[in-house]
Amino acid sequence: MLREVERQYAIIVFDQSTQIKEAYGEKSLIATYFPDLFKKGYYLKDINWEQVFMKTPSFRGNKLELLPATNGQHFMLLFEYLQENNLWIMIMMGIDGLNTLQTKIYEEHKTIEDDELLYGSKKMQRIIDIIYQVAGVNSTILLLGESGVGKSKLAHMIHRISNRSDKPFMAINCGTIPESLIESELFGYEDGAFTGSKRGGKKGLFEESDTGTVFLDEIAELPMNVQVKLLDVIQENKIRKVGSTKSQTVDLRIIAATNKDIKAMVDQKLFREDLYYRLNVVPLAIPPLRERKEEIPSLVNHFVKKCNQKYGLNVSLSAEMISRLQYYQWPGNIRELENVVERIVVTNSDEWLPGESHSVPSERSIEVKELIPLKEAKQLLERDLISRAYKKYKTTYKAAEALGVDQSTVAKKIKMYNIHK
Repeated sequence: MLREVERQYAIIVFDQSTQIKEAYGEKSLIATYFPDLFKKGYYLKDINWEQVFMKTPSFRGNKLELLPATNGQHFMLLFEYLQENNLWIMIMMGIDGLNTLQTKIYEEHKTIEDDELLYGSKKMQRIIDIIYQVAGVNSTILLLGESGVGKSKLAHMIHRISNRSDKPFMAINCGTIPESLIESELFGYEDGAFTGSKRGGKKGLFEESDTGTVFLDEIAELPMNVQVKLLDVIQENKIRKVGSTKSQTVDLRIIAATNKDIKAMVDQKLFREDLYYRLNVVPLAIPPLRERKEEIPSLVNHFVKKCNQKYGLNVSLSAEMISRLQYYQWPGNIRELENVVERIVVTNSDEWLPGESHSVPSERSIEVKELIPLKEAKQLLERDLISRAYKKYKTTYKAAEALGVDQSTVAKKIKMYNIHK
Protein backbone atom coordinates (compact mmCIF):
# COMPACT_ATOMS: atom_id res chain seq x y z
CA MET A 1 0.00 0.00 0.00
CA LEU A 2 2.82 2.46 0.76
CA ARG A 3 4.29 2.07 -2.71
CA GLU A 4 0.84 2.60 -4.20
CA VAL A 5 0.35 5.75 -2.13
CA GLU A 6 3.73 7.09 -3.19
CA ARG A 7 2.83 6.69 -6.86
CA GLN A 8 -0.72 8.00 -6.76
CA TYR A 9 -0.96 10.44 -3.85
CA ALA A 10 0.73 13.42 -2.30
CA ILE A 11 0.20 14.34 1.33
CA ILE A 12 0.82 17.61 3.17
CA VAL A 13 0.94 17.52 6.97
CA PHE A 14 0.32 20.74 8.90
CA ASP A 15 -0.56 21.77 12.42
CA GLN A 16 -3.58 23.72 13.64
CA SER A 17 -1.84 27.02 12.93
CA THR A 18 -1.59 25.87 9.28
CA GLN A 19 2.20 25.66 9.49
CA ILE A 20 3.36 22.93 7.13
CA LYS A 21 5.29 20.24 8.96
CA GLU A 22 6.06 17.71 6.25
CA ALA A 23 5.34 16.92 2.63
CA TYR A 24 5.82 13.60 0.94
CA GLY A 25 4.48 11.30 -1.73
CA GLU A 26 4.53 12.11 -5.44
CA LYS A 27 6.81 15.15 -5.84
CA SER A 28 5.20 16.28 -9.08
CA LEU A 29 1.86 16.63 -7.34
CA ILE A 30 3.38 18.58 -4.47
CA ALA A 31 5.17 20.89 -6.90
CA THR A 32 1.86 21.75 -8.53
CA TYR A 33 0.63 23.64 -5.48
CA PHE A 34 3.71 23.86 -3.22
CA PRO A 35 6.73 24.38 -5.52
CA ASP A 36 8.99 25.29 -2.60
CA LEU A 37 8.37 22.03 -0.72
CA PHE A 38 10.90 19.66 -2.22
CA LYS A 39 11.65 17.47 0.73
CA LYS A 40 12.56 13.84 0.40
CA GLY A 41 9.42 11.70 0.69
CA TYR A 42 8.97 9.52 3.78
CA TYR A 43 6.15 8.19 5.93
CA LEU A 44 5.15 9.05 9.48
CA LYS A 45 5.32 6.10 11.83
CA ASP A 46 2.16 4.62 13.40
CA ILE A 47 -0.17 6.12 10.79
CA ASN A 48 -1.97 3.67 8.54
CA TRP A 49 -2.73 5.81 5.53
CA GLU A 50 -5.11 3.32 4.00
CA GLN A 51 -7.24 3.50 7.13
CA VAL A 52 -7.10 7.31 7.00
CA PHE A 53 -8.45 7.19 3.48
CA MET A 54 -11.22 4.76 4.43
CA LYS A 55 -12.33 6.91 7.39
CA THR A 56 -12.14 10.33 5.76
CA PRO A 57 -15.62 11.88 6.16
CA SER A 58 -15.39 13.37 2.66
CA PHE A 59 -15.96 9.92 1.25
CA ARG A 60 -19.23 9.52 3.15
CA GLY A 61 -21.38 12.09 1.35
CA ASN A 62 -19.51 15.38 1.86
CA LYS A 63 -18.48 17.44 -1.13
CA LEU A 64 -14.94 16.99 -2.39
CA GLU A 65 -13.01 19.96 -3.78
CA LEU A 66 -11.97 19.56 -7.39
CA LEU A 67 -9.06 21.76 -8.52
CA PRO A 68 -7.23 22.01 -11.88
CA ALA A 69 -3.47 21.58 -11.96
CA THR A 70 -1.10 23.59 -14.15
CA ASN A 71 -0.86 20.74 -16.65
CA GLY A 72 -4.64 20.58 -17.14
CA GLN A 73 -5.17 17.49 -15.00
CA HIS A 74 -7.63 17.66 -12.12
CA PHE A 75 -6.89 16.77 -8.52
CA MET A 76 -9.09 16.09 -5.53
CA LEU A 77 -8.21 17.62 -2.16
CA LEU A 78 -9.35 15.92 1.05
CA PHE A 79 -8.71 16.90 4.65
CA GLU A 80 -8.53 14.73 7.76
CA TYR A 81 -7.74 15.59 11.39
CA LEU A 82 -5.55 13.13 13.31
CA GLN A 83 -6.56 13.75 16.91
CA GLU A 84 -3.86 11.65 18.53
CA ASN A 85 -1.15 13.49 16.59
CA ASN A 86 -2.88 16.91 16.76
CA LEU A 87 -2.19 17.36 13.06
CA TRP A 88 -4.17 17.93 9.89
CA ILE A 89 -3.38 16.21 6.65
CA MET A 90 -4.28 17.25 3.14
CA ILE A 91 -4.48 14.41 0.65
CA MET A 92 -4.02 15.25 -3.03
CA MET A 93 -4.87 12.75 -5.73
CA GLY A 94 -5.47 12.64 -9.44
CA ILE A 95 -8.64 11.26 -10.99
CA ASP A 96 -7.01 7.84 -11.55
CA GLY A 97 -6.00 7.66 -7.90
CA LEU A 98 -9.50 8.66 -6.85
CA ASN A 99 -11.08 5.90 -8.90
CA THR A 100 -8.79 3.34 -7.30
CA LEU A 101 -9.69 4.62 -3.86
CA GLN A 102 -13.43 4.62 -4.60
CA THR A 103 -13.11 0.99 -5.63
CA LYS A 104 -11.50 0.19 -2.27
CA ILE A 105 -14.29 2.00 -0.42
CA TYR A 106 -16.95 0.19 -2.43
CA GLU A 107 -15.36 -3.15 -1.59
CA GLU A 108 -15.34 -2.18 2.12
CA HIS A 109 -19.05 -1.37 2.10
CA LYS A 110 -19.79 -4.43 -0.01
CA THR A 111 -18.17 -6.54 2.71
CA ILE A 112 -20.34 -4.86 5.33
CA GLU A 113 -23.48 -5.60 3.27
CA ASP A 114 -22.44 -9.24 2.94
CA ASP A 115 -22.39 -9.37 6.73
CA GLU A 116 -26.05 -8.19 6.85
CA LEU A 117 -25.14 -4.78 8.24
CA LEU A 118 -27.70 -3.01 6.08
CA TYR A 119 -29.16 0.20 7.38
CA GLY A 120 -31.32 3.02 6.07
CA SER A 121 -32.90 4.68 9.07
CA LYS A 122 -31.87 7.94 10.71
CA LYS A 123 -31.39 6.16 14.05
CA MET A 124 -28.90 3.71 12.60
CA GLN A 125 -27.18 6.39 10.53
CA ARG A 126 -26.44 8.34 13.71
CA ILE A 127 -24.87 5.23 15.22
CA ILE A 128 -22.79 4.59 12.11
CA ASP A 129 -21.59 8.21 12.16
CA ILE A 130 -20.46 7.84 15.77
CA ILE A 131 -18.68 4.59 14.92
CA TYR A 132 -16.68 6.34 12.20
CA GLN A 133 -15.74 9.06 14.71
CA VAL A 134 -14.47 6.66 17.39
CA ALA A 135 -13.17 3.72 15.35
CA GLY A 136 -9.70 5.22 15.04
CA VAL A 137 -9.15 5.69 18.79
CA ASN A 138 -8.88 3.07 21.51
CA SER A 139 -11.87 4.09 23.62
CA THR A 140 -13.91 1.20 25.00
CA ILE A 141 -17.29 0.82 23.29
CA LEU A 142 -20.39 -0.68 24.91
CA LEU A 143 -23.04 -1.95 22.48
CA LEU A 144 -26.51 -2.14 24.04
CA GLY A 145 -29.58 -3.68 22.49
CA GLU A 146 -31.86 -6.67 22.25
CA SER A 147 -30.73 -10.02 20.88
CA GLY A 148 -30.56 -10.08 17.12
CA VAL A 149 -30.20 -6.33 16.45
CA GLY A 150 -26.73 -6.73 14.93
CA LYS A 151 -24.33 -5.93 17.78
CA SER A 152 -21.73 -8.43 16.60
CA LYS A 153 -21.89 -7.05 13.06
CA LEU A 154 -21.22 -3.57 14.39
CA ALA A 155 -18.30 -4.86 16.45
CA HIS A 156 -16.77 -6.38 13.32
CA MET A 157 -17.32 -3.12 11.47
CA ILE A 158 -15.58 -1.10 14.20
CA HIS A 159 -12.55 -3.38 13.98
CA ARG A 160 -12.57 -3.36 10.18
CA ILE A 161 -12.35 0.45 9.91
CA SER A 162 -10.00 0.90 12.88
CA ASN A 163 -6.22 1.18 12.82
CA ARG A 164 -6.13 -2.39 14.15
CA SER A 165 -7.86 -3.89 11.11
CA ASP A 166 -4.82 -5.99 10.20
CA LYS A 167 -4.51 -7.29 13.77
CA PRO A 168 -6.44 -10.11 15.50
CA PHE A 169 -10.17 -9.83 16.13
CA MET A 170 -11.38 -12.12 18.91
CA ALA A 171 -15.12 -12.53 19.50
CA ILE A 172 -15.88 -14.09 22.89
CA ASN A 173 -19.39 -14.98 24.06
CA CYS A 174 -19.14 -14.71 27.84
CA GLY A 175 -22.39 -16.62 28.28
CA THR A 176 -21.22 -19.80 26.55
CA ILE A 177 -18.04 -20.45 28.55
CA PRO A 178 -18.60 -22.45 31.79
CA GLU A 179 -18.03 -20.31 34.87
CA SER A 180 -15.36 -22.71 36.12
CA LEU A 181 -13.33 -22.26 32.93
CA ILE A 182 -13.90 -18.65 31.93
CA GLU A 183 -10.97 -17.18 33.89
CA SER A 184 -8.44 -19.64 32.48
CA GLU A 185 -9.89 -19.25 28.97
CA LEU A 186 -9.59 -15.48 29.04
CA PHE A 187 -6.34 -15.05 30.94
CA GLY A 188 -4.58 -18.38 30.37
CA TYR A 189 -2.78 -20.40 33.03
CA GLU A 190 0.70 -21.45 34.10
CA ASP A 191 2.11 -24.97 34.10
CA GLY A 192 0.54 -26.96 36.93
CA ALA A 193 -1.94 -24.21 37.85
CA PHE A 194 -4.67 -26.78 38.54
CA THR A 195 -5.40 -30.47 38.17
CA GLY A 196 -5.77 -31.39 34.53
CA SER A 197 -4.02 -28.28 33.23
CA LYS A 198 -1.99 -28.59 30.06
CA ARG A 199 1.75 -29.14 30.53
CA GLY A 200 3.60 -25.91 29.86
CA GLY A 201 0.55 -23.80 30.53
CA LYS A 202 -1.68 -22.10 28.01
CA LYS A 203 -2.14 -18.68 26.49
CA GLY A 204 -5.48 -17.02 27.19
CA LEU A 205 -7.71 -15.39 24.61
CA PHE A 206 -6.58 -11.94 25.71
CA GLU A 207 -2.94 -12.78 25.11
CA GLU A 208 -3.79 -14.36 21.76
CA SER A 209 -5.49 -11.09 20.78
CA ASP A 210 -2.57 -8.81 21.72
CA THR A 211 -2.44 -5.65 19.54
CA GLY A 212 -5.93 -6.41 18.24
CA THR A 213 -9.59 -6.08 19.23
CA VAL A 214 -11.52 -8.19 21.72
CA PHE A 215 -15.30 -8.32 21.43
CA LEU A 216 -16.88 -9.45 24.70
CA ASP A 217 -20.45 -10.41 23.84
CA GLU A 218 -22.94 -10.93 26.69
CA ILE A 219 -20.59 -9.08 29.05
CA ALA A 220 -23.26 -9.12 31.79
CA GLU A 221 -22.71 -12.88 32.18
CA LEU A 222 -19.15 -12.46 33.51
CA PRO A 223 -18.69 -13.73 37.10
CA MET A 224 -17.70 -11.13 39.69
CA ASN A 225 -14.16 -12.49 40.16
CA VAL A 226 -13.50 -12.23 36.43
CA GLN A 227 -14.99 -8.72 36.35
CA VAL A 228 -12.25 -7.62 38.77
CA LYS A 229 -9.51 -8.97 36.50
CA LEU A 230 -11.13 -7.45 33.40
CA LEU A 231 -11.00 -4.07 35.12
CA ASP A 232 -7.20 -4.43 35.34
CA VAL A 233 -7.04 -5.22 31.65
CA ILE A 234 -8.90 -2.01 30.77
CA GLN A 235 -7.23 0.25 33.32
CA GLU A 236 -3.67 -1.04 33.33
CA ASN A 237 -3.42 -2.99 30.05
CA LYS A 238 -2.20 -5.97 32.06
CA ILE A 239 -3.22 -9.60 32.46
CA ARG A 240 -2.19 -12.20 35.01
CA LYS A 241 -2.46 -15.88 34.20
CA VAL A 242 -4.10 -18.31 36.58
CA GLY A 243 -1.40 -19.62 38.92
CA SER A 244 1.00 -16.76 38.20
CA THR A 245 2.20 -13.96 40.46
CA LYS A 246 3.42 -11.80 37.59
CA SER A 247 1.47 -9.60 35.22
CA GLN A 248 2.23 -9.03 31.57
CA THR A 249 1.30 -6.11 29.34
CA VAL A 250 -1.18 -6.44 26.49
CA ASP A 251 -2.40 -3.92 23.95
CA LEU A 252 -6.11 -4.46 23.42
CA ARG A 253 -9.14 -2.53 22.22
CA ILE A 254 -12.23 -3.70 24.12
CA ILE A 255 -15.73 -3.75 22.64
CA ALA A 256 -18.44 -5.13 24.92
CA ALA A 257 -22.09 -5.93 24.28
CA THR A 258 -25.14 -6.99 26.25
CA ASN A 259 -28.87 -7.38 25.77
CA LYS A 260 -29.53 -6.79 29.46
CA ASP A 261 -30.19 -3.62 31.44
CA ILE A 262 -26.64 -3.47 32.76
CA LYS A 263 -27.24 -0.23 34.68
CA ALA A 264 -30.05 -1.94 36.61
CA MET A 265 -27.67 -4.83 37.32
CA VAL A 266 -25.20 -2.33 38.80
CA ASP A 267 -27.96 -0.93 41.05
CA GLN A 268 -28.79 -4.49 42.13
CA LYS A 269 -25.11 -5.25 42.87
CA LEU A 270 -25.03 -7.88 40.13
CA PHE A 271 -22.38 -6.06 38.09
CA ARG A 272 -19.41 -4.03 39.28
CA GLU A 273 -20.03 -0.30 39.11
CA ASP A 274 -16.39 0.57 38.40
CA LEU A 275 -16.25 -1.88 35.50
CA TYR A 276 -19.54 -0.55 34.13
CA TYR A 277 -18.17 2.99 33.94
CA ARG A 278 -14.97 1.74 32.33
CA LEU A 279 -16.98 -0.07 29.67
CA ASN A 280 -19.48 2.75 29.22
CA VAL A 281 -17.03 5.24 27.66
CA VAL A 282 -18.82 5.20 24.29
CA PRO A 283 -22.26 3.60 24.77
CA LEU A 284 -24.23 2.82 21.61
CA ALA A 285 -27.87 1.80 22.06
CA ILE A 286 -28.86 -0.17 18.96
CA PRO A 287 -32.60 0.29 18.25
CA PRO A 288 -34.70 -2.85 17.73
CA LEU A 289 -35.95 -3.64 14.25
CA ARG A 290 -39.53 -2.58 15.12
CA GLU A 291 -38.21 0.98 15.56
CA ARG A 292 -36.56 1.05 12.12
CA LYS A 293 -39.07 -0.80 9.97
CA GLU A 294 -38.10 1.23 6.93
CA GLU A 295 -35.04 -1.04 6.71
CA ILE A 296 -37.09 -4.24 6.43
CA PRO A 297 -37.59 -4.23 2.62
CA SER A 298 -33.84 -3.93 2.00
CA LEU A 299 -33.09 -6.62 4.57
CA VAL A 300 -35.72 -8.95 3.11
CA ASN A 301 -34.41 -8.53 -0.43
CA HIS A 302 -30.87 -9.14 0.79
CA PHE A 303 -31.83 -12.32 2.64
CA VAL A 304 -33.85 -13.57 -0.34
CA LYS A 305 -30.87 -13.05 -2.63
CA LYS A 306 -28.59 -14.77 -0.13
CA CYS A 307 -30.88 -17.82 0.14
CA ASN A 308 -31.31 -18.07 -3.62
CA GLN A 309 -27.55 -18.13 -4.07
CA LYS A 310 -27.07 -20.60 -1.22
CA TYR A 311 -29.67 -23.12 -2.42
CA GLY A 312 -29.62 -22.46 -6.18
CA LEU A 313 -33.19 -21.11 -6.20
CA ASN A 314 -34.94 -18.26 -7.97
CA VAL A 315 -37.63 -17.24 -5.48
CA SER A 316 -38.92 -13.70 -5.11
CA LEU A 317 -41.26 -12.16 -2.55
CA SER A 318 -44.18 -10.02 -3.63
CA ALA A 319 -44.54 -6.43 -2.52
CA GLU A 320 -47.63 -7.46 -0.56
CA MET A 321 -45.69 -10.11 1.37
CA ILE A 322 -42.88 -7.67 2.17
CA SER A 323 -45.50 -5.17 3.33
CA ARG A 324 -46.92 -7.80 5.68
CA LEU A 325 -43.49 -8.44 7.11
CA GLN A 326 -43.17 -4.75 7.91
CA TYR A 327 -46.17 -4.85 10.24
CA TYR A 328 -44.78 -7.58 12.48
CA GLN A 329 -43.05 -6.47 15.70
CA TRP A 330 -40.04 -8.84 15.29
CA PRO A 331 -39.15 -9.61 18.92
CA GLY A 332 -36.16 -11.59 17.60
CA ASN A 333 -35.11 -8.64 15.44
CA ILE A 334 -32.90 -9.10 12.35
CA ARG A 335 -31.96 -12.66 13.29
CA GLU A 336 -35.62 -13.68 13.41
CA LEU A 337 -36.34 -11.90 10.13
CA GLU A 338 -33.52 -13.77 8.39
CA ASN A 339 -34.78 -17.13 9.66
CA VAL A 340 -38.36 -16.39 8.57
CA VAL A 341 -37.24 -15.25 5.12
CA GLU A 342 -35.17 -18.42 4.68
CA ARG A 343 -38.15 -20.61 5.60
CA ILE A 344 -40.35 -18.74 3.11
CA VAL A 345 -37.78 -19.04 0.34
CA VAL A 346 -36.91 -22.73 0.77
CA THR A 347 -40.58 -23.77 1.07
CA ASN A 348 -41.85 -21.20 -1.44
CA SER A 349 -44.83 -20.68 0.85
CA ASP A 350 -46.27 -17.82 2.90
CA GLU A 351 -47.51 -20.13 5.67
CA TRP A 352 -44.35 -19.24 7.60
CA LEU A 353 -45.30 -15.59 7.88
CA PRO A 354 -45.50 -14.58 11.57
CA GLY A 355 -49.02 -14.47 12.93
CA GLU A 356 -49.17 -10.71 13.31
CA SER A 357 -48.09 -10.17 9.72
CA HIS A 358 -50.68 -12.32 7.92
CA SER A 359 -52.83 -9.29 7.41
CA VAL A 360 -52.31 -5.59 7.46
CA PRO A 361 -53.65 -4.27 10.75
CA SER A 362 -57.09 -2.77 10.49
CA GLU A 363 -59.00 -0.66 12.95
CA ARG A 364 -59.97 -2.67 16.00
CA SER A 365 -63.39 -2.30 17.50
CA ILE A 366 -63.37 -0.34 20.75
CA GLU A 367 -66.57 -0.14 22.76
CA VAL A 368 -67.58 3.42 23.62
CA LYS A 369 -70.41 3.82 26.13
CA GLU A 370 -70.79 7.59 25.94
CA LEU A 371 -69.45 10.56 24.06
CA ILE A 372 -66.45 12.24 25.64
CA PRO A 373 -63.85 14.70 24.30
CA LEU A 374 -61.45 13.03 21.87
CA LYS A 375 -58.37 14.12 23.83
CA GLU A 376 -59.77 12.56 27.00
CA ALA A 377 -60.65 9.36 25.13
CA LYS A 378 -57.09 9.04 23.84
CA GLN A 379 -55.70 9.48 27.34
CA LEU A 380 -58.06 6.89 28.81
CA LEU A 381 -57.16 4.36 26.12
CA GLU A 382 -53.44 5.07 26.52
CA ARG A 383 -53.62 4.69 30.29
CA ASP A 384 -55.58 1.44 29.99
CA LEU A 385 -53.16 -0.13 27.50
CA ILE A 386 -50.04 0.88 29.43
CA SER A 387 -51.56 -0.30 32.72
CA ARG A 388 -52.45 -3.70 31.23
CA ALA A 389 -49.01 -4.17 29.68
CA TYR A 390 -47.20 -3.13 32.87
CA LYS A 391 -49.27 -5.46 35.07
CA LYS A 392 -48.78 -8.35 32.65
CA TYR A 393 -45.04 -8.01 31.96
CA LYS A 394 -43.91 -6.45 35.29
CA THR A 395 -41.12 -4.34 33.72
CA THR A 396 -41.19 -1.18 31.63
CA TYR A 397 -38.85 -2.75 29.06
CA LYS A 398 -41.14 -5.71 28.31
CA ALA A 399 -44.24 -3.51 28.42
CA ALA A 400 -42.64 -1.15 25.91
CA GLU A 401 -41.76 -4.10 23.67
CA ALA A 402 -45.36 -5.33 23.71
CA LEU A 403 -46.70 -1.85 22.92
CA GLY A 404 -44.09 -1.14 20.27
CA VAL A 405 -42.73 2.04 21.88
CA ASP A 406 -39.56 3.14 23.67
CA GLN A 407 -39.02 2.14 27.30
CA SER A 408 -38.61 5.80 28.24
CA THR A 409 -42.11 6.52 26.88
CA VAL A 410 -43.67 3.81 29.02
CA ALA A 411 -41.77 4.93 32.12
CA LYS A 412 -42.89 8.53 31.57
CA LYS A 413 -46.55 7.58 31.09
CA ILE A 414 -46.54 5.28 34.15
CA LYS A 415 -45.39 8.19 36.26
CA MET A 416 -47.85 10.62 34.63
CA TYR A 417 -50.85 8.32 35.09
CA ASN A 418 -49.68 7.07 38.52
CA ILE A 419 -49.89 3.43 37.37
CA HIS A 420 -48.94 0.61 39.76
CA LYS A 421 -48.27 -3.09 39.09
